[in-house]
Amino acid sequence: MFLWLFFYWESIYAQITKEYYDNGIVRTEGERTEGKKSGEWKFYYPNGVIQAIEQYSNNALNGEAQSFNFDGELQSKENWKNGSLEDSAFYYHPNNKVKRKGIYLKSQYEGLWSDYYSSGILKRTLEYHKGQPNGIWKYYSEKGVLLQHGNYLNGKESGYWEFYSKKGKLIYKGNYTNGAKTGKWVEIKNGKEKPYKYY
Repeated sequence: MFLWLFFYWESIYAQITKEYYDNGIVRTEGERTEGKKSGEWKFYYPNGVIQAIEQYSNNALNGEAQSFNFDGELQSKENWKNGSLEDSAFYYHPNNKVKRKGIYLKSQYEGLWSDYYSSGILKRTLEYHKGQPNGIWKYYSEKGVLLQHGNYLNGKESGYWEFYSKKGKLIYKGNYTNGAKTGKWVEIKNGKEKPYKYY
């Protein structure tokens, strides 16, 4: 009698549910507790390839979530807490190398975010605060040569910026204020500086 009551309770409060495409392929599958998503949920493309694996608690994303492209290759790994993006996140190129990585705080970019070329070479780095660019910016060529170096403040270019050639030589420099060029900008040719323009 006890076992029957236990399984009856389980069938009401924790049920495995599935949804299907018109072609009969499973679209989603996961557990519901008292009608709300809980535990691991899987989502599929119409061809049956896995699209996402997510963790839920009380109907909200809670834990690691992974997404995949139509070929089943990993696209992203994120961490969620009570429906909010938190902590580290990774996004991938089709060749499985990291495309972008960084930290979320309350679903906003926070701290250093880095982007990479499909070769694995660093493409750019930028610091964020509350979702806005706020800190040092660096941009690199596909060969790893620094092309730009500057700062952001409250989402806009600010302070001293430098621009380099593909060979890594400084060719242009000046200052930004609130996203606009200000003062004297200088061009460098053959190692010599000359005023380029005043703003």
